[in-house]
Amino acid sequence: MDPFLFFQVLTAVVFVAGLAMMMTGLVSPSHYWGIMTLVQIPQFTLGFLTGNTVMASISAGAAACFAWMWWNGGGGDGTKRRARKWARRFRGVRRTAPAGAR
Repeated sequence: MDPFLFFQVLTAVVFVAGLAMMMTGLVSPSHYWGIMTLVQIPQFTLGFLTGNTVMASISAGAAACFAWMWWNGGGGDGTKRRARKWARRFRGVRRTAPAGAR
């Protein structure tokens, strides 16, 4: 039995589930790209562990592309909003060097 069969099955199941959810309208296209990003992570891991650098490279590139599409499609809006909220709470403190620092 193939020890890496788990990664192949996981990838296939998540891919089919994501595609079915988008086709039935359960998820938006932006969320679909996020799911496809998650599909590529086990594929990358499988390529890395088996020494298949071509598959690992393609999966890493696809994950980056899908993540970019998710982020620009509105999927990252909650993350952007939380980052702005944390930035508003940040108060910089001015610190001057001691007089004898030279």
